[in-house]
Amino acid sequence: MRKFKEKKKKEKFVDDGRVIADMDNEYITGYKSKEHRKNVEALREAQLSREERRAIYRGALGQVMPIFGIFIFSIIAAILFLYFVWMR
Repeated sequence: MRKFKEKKKKEKFVDDGRVIADMDNEYITGYKSKEHRKNVEALREAQLSREERRAIYRGALGQVMPIFGIFIFSIIAAILFLYFVWMR
């Protein structure tokens, strides 16, 4: 029969709350700056109703959609222009 070595017992890690190095890094994927996290927390504390949040989203989309529409229109216009110029 083979004899097995007894496993060494690991000490249980206890977090004492010390910070060795700030691990916030702007170049890590998914990084949120301290300022951004503070703003998000302030919005959560505001406890907006569902209708208020929807109004905020609609307002933001209302500002972005005209720019997006102009961008799409200009791409389509350029494609059509090049299509008709090269077909002649």
